[in-house]
Amino acid sequence: MRRRLTLWGAIALLGLGVACGQPAMGRNDARTFAREALTRIGFTGVRVSPTVTLANYRSPDRRFRTQKAVQVWRTHSTVSTGTVDLYVPRKGNSAVFVRDEASAGGPLLTDSQFKALQRFRLNPAQRRRRDRLETPTIAAVVLAVVVACALFLAYLLGATERGGPPPPPPPLEDGVAPPPPEPEPSSEPESASVL
Repeated sequence: MRRRLTLWGAIALLGLGVACGQPAMGRNDARTFAREALTRIGFTGVRVSPTVTLANYRSPDRRFRTQKAVQVWRTHSTVSTGTVDLYVPRKGNSAVFVRDEASAGGPLLTDSQFKALQRFRLNPAQRRRRDRLETPTIAAVVLAVVVACALFLAYLLGATERGGPPPPPPPLEDGVAPPPPEPEPSSEPESASVL
């Protein structure tokens, strides 16, 4: 029992650190977390109570008593072989505490299920935010690529206009060279020189 409390205390601290970058979960998100977590670790007939309460959780382990309490959603679920209460952080993606009881009495989760629950990560609010931002992000990337290509093309066209090689002379007609270009008239008067 003490080992489990220590592990949950460590997970609560890790969850608090991860929570800084996580969007806040609502009641329905906490219910979704509980249902998916319990299904993932092997339970069948999972029913999560619609009553989800907001509370503060502080680890009972003395080593973590000085840590700030974590705001959690308390969920209660029934499974085919007992009940499970999961405390899910409001800002996070993993459970910070579990209370389990088999229908026949005693603990419900096996050690492997307990470890699988520790590893389970989900934040439905983050998934929704990612899905909502996916289309604008793709559009922004496409727009950036189009603008970069247009700028590169404009640079290339500008470089050929500024100092590119002179255009080739027109082709010779019947072996006769074209007449030389006529000099452009000057707007300044010609100066005479005395010999």
